[in-house]
Amino acid sequence: MTRVGAWMLALLVPLAAPPAVTRPAAPPPTPLGALPSIARVRIDVATDHVVAIEDVDLPRGDWRSGSLAFYVAFGAPGAPGAFDARLLAVPDGALEPRDADAGEKLAIDRAPHRPDSVQALLGPDEMAGVVVHVPEAAFRGAVEPGGMAVLRLRTLLRSPPGDTTAGRDVLVRLGQARTTPLTLGYVQVASIEGAPPIARAEAHLCGEDADPWPLAVATSSKGGARELAGSQAAIAPVLAVRHPKDDLCVRFWLADKRD
Repeated sequence: MTRVGAWMLALLVPLAAPPAVTRPAAPPPTPLGALPSIARVRIDVATDHVVAIEDVDLPRGDWRSGSLAFYVAFGAPGAPGAFDARLLAVPDGALEPRDADAGEKLAIDRAPHRPDSVQALLGPDEMAGVVVHVPEAAFRGAVEPGGMAVLRLRTLLRSPPGDTTAGRDVLVRLGQARTTPLTLGYVQVASIEGAPPIARAEAHLCGEDADPWPLAVATSSKGGARELAGSQAAIAPVLAVRHPKDDLCVRFWLADKRD
């Protein structure tokens, strides 16, 4: 499902400030007709990088026509090496896209902050990020089978500093819609591409008003079975009390290579 090496080779060029280009004025994008939610956050850990993957559910709601545009602020650590956005259909009666569905690649524009004409989705408006453009035809095709599309966002980050004692930290942007925090479904951390197995992982909401209660995390290594990780007192992310400006902080520990 991840196949990170393949998509990185075919990915867009590293994110750099684009040259100034004069473009004709475009009509403002249509606001989404229903509240999105974050179905899944997955951190794929390789030997020298991590890939943060967010699946955002976009219900059709009362949307009838028009293109969509969403603002996604960058997470941490540091600016991403690459960013990829794809739109996937959810089959009728299913809860997520088919594993074999690669989705439709979407155009993105880097921005120093959220433009006024773009709908906020993930992260603060004032932070640097990207505008993700969803054409009308693409969204119509994705929601046609079951009334739901998934916006899959993949961010390539350098390997976080840390060791087997302190762990390594990744911050993933969450978001809000109409001042309502987006529901978070579940969190995964996986070891891929020859990286040492995940010894354990923890997650919690972070931010000025965030509830620090630990969240449940599913871990897997090299295709192995997933298991619940973290504190026994951890709760499912969907049950956590969220505030509009909360983000998700994930810490993971790699097994010692000598083990």
